Amino acid sequence: MNSSKGIPISQSLRFDIPVFLAPLSGYTNSPYRRVVKDFGAGLVFTEEVSVMGIKFGDKKTLQLLRFYESEHPIFAQLFGNDPEVFAHSAKFVELLGFDGIDINAGCPVPKIVKSGSGASLLLNLPLLFKIAYSVKSAVKIPVSLKVRKGFYKGTNLLRDILKVAEDSGIDLLTIHGITAEEGFDINKEDWDAIAEVVCQSKIPVVANGGVKKEEDVKELFEKTKASYVMVGRASIGRPWFIKSSFEFLTKNTKISISNREKLDIIVRHIERAVEFFGEGGIVEMRKFLQAYAYGIRGAGEFRKRVNTMRTEEEAVALVRAFFDGTEA
Repeated sequence: MNSSKGIPISQSLRFDIPVFLAPLSGYTNSPYRRVVKDFGAGLVFTEEVSVMGIKFGDKKTLQLLRFYESEHPIFAQLFGNDPEVFAHSAKFVELLGFDGIDINAGCPVPKIVKSGSGASLLLNLPLLFKIAYSVKSAVKIPVSLKVRKGFYKGTNLLRDILKVAEDSGIDLLTIHGITAEEGFDINKEDWDAIAEVVCQSKIPVVANGGVKKEEDVKELFEKTKASYVMVGRASIGRPWFIKSSFEFLTKNTKISISNREKLDIIVRHIERAVEFFGEGGIVEMRKFLQAYAYGIRGAGEFRKRVNTMRTEEEAVALVRAFFDGTEA
């Protein structure tokens, strides 16, 4: 790691913590980002947002772009395949007050890939360059690019991708160390590909993938020498994970959260979900509550009851009964 706080990507944008919360579809909505921010995260991202959805004013798409002041700094992650529509959407996002824009060229989900977006852009680097250049030309805020090592298993396009990023003026490059075909199951050996790019890159690199515990964050920094590390699934059910990782980086200690402390966190999360989504926030919370209960005795029965809850009062009562009666 270059420093305990990474490298600033612009004169006005610096990060207190060099560990970022990854954009995760279905998870990194505003209520969860706010809970993570309560502990600290250098940078958070929206879920992936369709540029076509922005263009046509789709209601669900625009809801993904809602955020609170406490979430700064925050980037909007955009996906699509049309440079002009990307530029239009980037301008719109800038007007909303986001601190930056992230171009999604790494999502391997078949629905996204079949649309010519996400990781499929790695199969057409000239188009990826046009998109990156059009977005950079359209806005004054920083622009990041999220990619994978390549599309097909056994390929490594990172040298060519780095050239696209540098030539188009990208401010920050996030690299997941495996290909789209390989999905999400990254091994630590795959971090070598990220390290090779860091040695060559003129722009800050964010290392992504393979993090399950705080020690992994430290090892990823040490092995790749990246300016930043991005964590995703490891934070679900543990919104304090990024802060704990930073504590481990700087002090070799971790944050310890008792189940009663976890109760307060979860109730706050429920309240924010209802504030943001209305009563629909309770259904949205089901997957989070299941994650919060992981590893606790009685979690199986708790999860069954979570799947039937409908109201905020019911959810809070269920959570209090479960977490108040358990030991850390």
